[in-house]
Order: sequence, then C-alpha cells, then structure tokens
Amino acid sequence: MMQGADKLQPVPVWLGRLRLELRQLATPLLSGTQPGLLSIAFEVPVRELSAPPDQAPAWLYWHQPARSHRLLGLGMAYSLKAQGEGRFQELDAAYRKLQASWTRITHGSGRARARAFLGFAFDPAFQAQDNWQGFDNAGLYIPQLLFEWKNGRCVLTFNCFRDKDTQPESVISGWIKQLRSALRQGDPVSVLPPAFLQTEMPGASAWKSRVAEAIAAMGVGELDKVVLTRQLKLQFPAPVPHRRLLSSLAQQYPGCTMLSVSFGQGVLLGATPERLFDMNAERIRCDALAGTFPVHLRQPNAEMEVYEHAPVVRAIEEALEPLCTSLKTDEAARPVSFQSLSHLYASVCARPKPGVRPLQILEALHPTPAVGGMPRDPALAWIRQHEHLSRGWYTGAFGWLGDNQEAQMSVILRCALVQGKTAQLYAGAGITPVSNPEQELQETLLKFEPMLNALTR
Repeated sequence: MMQGADKLQPVPVWLGRLRLELRQLATPLLSGTQPGLLSIAFEVPVRELSAPPDQAPAWLYWHQPARSHRLLGLGMAYSLKAQGEGRFQELDAAYRKLQASWTRITHGSGRARARAFLGFAFDPAFQAQDNWQGFDNAGLYIPQLLFEWKNGRCVLTFNCFRDKDTQPESVISGWIKQLRSALRQGDPVSVLPPAFLQTEMPGASAWKSRVAEAIAAMGVGELDKVVLTRQLKLQFPAPVPHRRLLSSLAQQYPGCTMLSVSFGQGVLLGATPERLFDMNAERIRCDALAGTFPVHLRQPNAEMEVYEHAPVVRAIEEALEPLCTSLKTDEAARPVSFQSLSHLYASVCARPKPGVRPLQILEALHPTPAVGGMPRDPALAWIRQHEHLSRGWYTGAFGWLGDNQEAQMSVILRCALVQGKTAQLYAGAGITPVSNPEQELQETLLKFEPMLNALTR
C-alpha cells in the first residue's frame, strides 16, 4: 500500500459505454434553447468512496454509516444563496421556481432520492471571513455529479444548468473527466501528523467569566438559557489529511452523520450526533438532544433534564404544531451514548399538513434552544454581543432535499474547519441559571475530545 498518498484505482471498462449512452440522451436536451436544470441518472457499478476526492474543486459529502446511505456531490451545476432573517423563505421560493423548469431523465432502474444539498450558518447575519471564506450564509447546491449509495447500489446523476449558450459536447466531456478523476481516487491512507500548537479561544479564565455574565443576565430576567461556543485551534507541521480524518471518524462513530463540505478553500468536516429533522410528505422526525455528561455516569442529574432537555422538547413541539396535523413525543428522555459522551435524547414525530415543505420546517425549528438559547431572539442578541467569535456553519445544519418533500438535515456539531496545516475545532455548552462556570468549561473540553482524538491519534 502506498504511504502518504492514495492507491489509484483503474478506470473501469463500462465507462466507455456510459459515455455513449450519456451522449445519446444528453445531446438533444442540451441543444435546446429553454433554460433550466437538466439531470440524467444512471445506476452504475461504483464502489462507495470513503471520502471526497482530493482533486475536486468543490464537494458536498453526507454519510450515515448506520443506515448504509452515502451522498457525494462534485463540482457545482447551480446554487441558490440567501442571508438575513428571511433566508429560508427566500431559498424556498427560489427552489420552487427552479423546480418548475427542471428536466429529469432516469436511465434504467436507478432512482435518486437526493436532488440538492442544503447548508447554512448558525446566524442569519453571518458573513464569511477568515477561515470561513467561501462558505455562504445559506445555500442550496446542485452538484455537477451526484453519487448516491444506498444499500449497496449506486445511482449517479449528471446535472447541468442549460441555456442558449450551452455546448453539449463540452458539458458531456466535463462530466466524464470529473467522473474519471473520482473513480481513480483510492481509499485515504495518509498518516495524521502530530499537532505542535494548540490555542483555545477564549481561554479558560475568559470563558468562565463569560459564563458568569450569562448567569447574571438570567438572574435579572434577560434570559432563560444561552448556548456559548469555544474554539480550539491546532497547528500541524504538514497539511491535515482531511480524507483520512473523515474515514477515521466514520469508523469510530457509526451512529453519527458524517459530513464534509468544501467550496475550494477550507474544508468543514464532522461527525454529528444530532438530527435536526428528516421528513417526507407523510411524517417528520426530530431529535431532541440536549445535555452532555460522561458516559460512565449512566444518568445525569435531574437539573439537566429540567433546564436543558425539557425546553428543547417544548420548543420543537411548539415549532411543529402549526405545520402538522398530529404530534407525538417520547414519554421520557433517555441517555444515548457516542463513545465517551452521553446526551439526553427524545424523539418527536409528527404528520405534516398537506403541502408543507422542508424549508418551512427549517424556518420553524432553527435555532432550537439546544444550539441558541431561549427566549430565541434575546439569546441570539446576547450571543452576538458577547461571544466575539464567528461560529460560521457550526451549530447551523447540513443535509439534502429530495422528491415528495423528502429531506434530511443534521445539526453541525463535533466538527472541524481544516485549512492547510490548521484545524479549528468547535464546542459549546448550554448555560442555565443553575450552571457552574468550571463545570461548563469541563463540558467543552469533553466535547472537543472526539475531533481532538481523531486528529492527534
């Protein structure tokens, strides 16, 4: 096995036949004058890629190991972007308009579930800066190539936005070139270099002072809860092999959702334990996940359930109720464990009203008290005034949209932003009136551990 690089795979013989079939289907459709998206899907014998190819200029990757479901988007055929308080409504309107002129062709028996990726920052006022350059406030992305592996089968969708200037042969050649490059990418085998510098932002003393400020604000009635964030910056002697890191996380945390996103500069990757929601036209499921404690404790103290978990459940129920015809929540929270960490968990299930769309659910849910605080608006205002760091997409969400109002969105937690030789880790803690600053500090250190262990072992 090659060390420090990927073992290249041979280009398969079926690729020539696929190119002929793709040209026959796509050429007349790409030659038209009617603008709009074109998608052509094939079932192909492509083995699952454990991480995005290094050569790709941009990628979007989503993987649930426990459900044998993996998505990889390469390049960008089209994107919709928005920011500000109405960002989800704006994306929803633009996406509905885009769908009206979207031509979809399925060759053979393969049927894609996912159509577009969706990702966004925690704060609607976020503007990309520093390591977050290239990341939109909120975006809906249709890649040029979309691989979808489900239960051992792969559907490959070629996407293009066509207009009167589209040159069919150029588009088809570009698709095939990108496919060839992806197929030659082997499994990641690079060794993670040891980190030699770690910087915490804010430091322990400043963090505890900020927690004390939040508790004081609650004492005078400004807040009931606020979620505060810390960063841990690691410096390495060589570029961080993000593909190796992602593959390692999938092996360690099979019950989490893996994600990796790059728009040509930094790479966001993580193993998140929390589903914001998944849905179709018949049902919605949400995770009420809040409170963190070491796995060896088995049960948290009662205050955690009262002050952290129960408010998250209520907030989800109140958000879904106007959009749904029925609602059911687990009778009691239970511990759920991910390696060394445990959280309190309950499932909230609902039946959406006819015509309710994923971005409407998103508008209602985000941010839950588990990542923002409550009341929602005062908590966000307090975070903007006191946090003094950019969360970027951390505690935002990432996932995909499909047909029949199908969607899956995961809260972006347990993540790192990798850029060259640096990796920036994020962790947060929910501050309530009964919080202890030292204990909240220890909670952030506990939450750093999954990514820190993956990066330093």
